[in-house]
Amino acid sequence: MRYAACRKAMAALLSLLMLLSCVGCGLGKTVSETTWGRADAKEIDVNSKVAGRVVELLVKEGDTVEAGQVIARIDKRSLEAQKAELEASIEAVRAQQSQAAVTTNMQQGSTQSALSQAQSAADRARADLALAKADHDRYADLLAQGAVSQQTFDQYDTKYKTAQAAYEQAQGAVSQSNAGLLQTDVSKENEKALAAKLAQAEASLQDVEVSLDETEIKAPFDGVITEKYVEEGSMISNGTPLVAVQDTSDNWVDIKIPETQLSDFHLGQQVTLIGRDNKTKVTGTVTDISKKAEFATQRATSERGDASDIVSFNVKIQVNSDALWPGMRFRLAGDGE
Repeated sequence: MRYAACRKAMAALLSLLMLLSCVGCGLGKTVSETTWGRADAKEIDVNSKVAGRVVELLVKEGDTVEAGQVIARIDKRSLEAQKAELEASIEAVRAQQSQAAVTTNMQQGSTQSALSQAQSAADRARADLALAKADHDRYADLLAQGAVSQQTFDQYDTKYKTAQAAYEQAQGAVSQSNAGLLQTDVSKENEKALAAKLAQAEASLQDVEVSLDETEIKAPFDGVITEKYVEEGSMISNGTPLVAVQDTSDNWVDIKIPETQLSDFHLGQQVTLIGRDNKTKVTGTVTDISKKAEFATQRATSERGDASDIVSFNVKIQVNSDALWPGMRFRLAGDGE
């Protein structure tokens, strides 16, 4: 009897040990059900790209917004005045451009014509000079030989000097026409300067138009307003956040897994999570396993005989569930849950 009682006691002990060893099969074999993670979601601050006064704030905390929906407006009167001033400046520069182009064309046409005529006259004067010089030299030789009279030579000498004066005058006209071409070049440079001034004004106008468009602050995506930082009438600077928008369709749970249990997880793995109420159950996919340890989940102690700390790594489980809100706590579900 005593032997049978011992056998029953041993069997009961073995059953208990087997039961304890099977708590949380699968992930539960190595990952304790007390390993909790915190939920999080995509959330951004919506900032203003322009400075000014908030004249309209069209949302409050808890409001649902759609992508592109106007959530606030900034006073744009100063920008509209800048736009009008730049538009007037652009029109004035364009008028100057038109007049400068007409002036350049007129100068270029008349100067080219004058230069052509002057060059032709210079060519004729050069030919006349060459002929007069040849006659002058020939009659100078004849005069030296006594073959012609001094009076005859003087006639050809006068023609030569007249031809020289005519050639010099023609060269002066060519030089004057070339100076006119330089003035035409100056007019062309003036046109280039006006073109550059116009491009600068148009670029400034484009910047103002962009700023005007930015006076309407719009939601970047579908989501919920989780925080409001300013009120209507507030003066804000460039880059000031107005509200925070959360994308409720893009959420996840971060769980810190000890290094000794990290091998149980892999990218793409389907994981079930249970909320603190033990009712909320969601399924997610492991999308990231941190490559850098975050902190020690268990410090080395002489009592346990550990030689070093056991550190944890973050495992991100993408859920994308309406049942999940940032800050909620979830744990990994054990077998049978």
